[in-house]
Amino acid sequence: MGRTGRIGSAVTGFACVLAFAGCAQPGQLGQPAPAPTAAPAPGAPAAARSAAPAGPQTVGQGVVDIPLRFRTPAPADYTVRTLDLAPGGALGWETHPGTELTLLDAGQVAVQEAGACAPRVLAPGQVAVVGEGVAHVVRNIGTEPARLVVTSFLAQGAPAATPVPSACPEEPPAATG
Repeated sequence: MGRTGRIGSAVTGFACVLAFAGCAQPGQLGQPAPAPTAAPAPGAPAAARSAAPAGPQTVGQGVVDIPLRFRTPAPADYTVRTLDLAPGGALGWETHPGTELTLLDAGQVAVQEAGACAPRVLAPGQVAVVGEGVAHVVRNIGTEPARLVVTSFLAQGAPAATPVPSACPEEPPAATG
């Protein structure tokens, strides 16, 4: 076979590989494999059984209305978790050995902190930033469940939270007429 024949065969072979590669299924011939998905819980609503949305999803967005300086004195453990609070429910007065960012995904909550006892009311998409060692409480003041997305950066090996006594005077009960 001459040089032209070998080049023609090579080009034909390469074209066949490209044609078959275009038909490859995910995970074959260099095609990226799909990310594994968790199966919905038994009895989950039909919406939970549908395909997961592609790409990242924004849970909240807004402005932190205080100057924010964030650092840890050493490596820190971090967690991102969701918490659901029933109407009237509270997390209780506590402190953390690090910084905690709480994003309200749904509902309405009030956050009180030692030294600033006037409650700060959060609407969905807003965030509360609580610094290391600051006593605080989060209460659901709405009529529907509240969903919190809590990100914590805590000292390694320390307990995640320490219960503390109320740092603010209790509000007097509402007067009845």
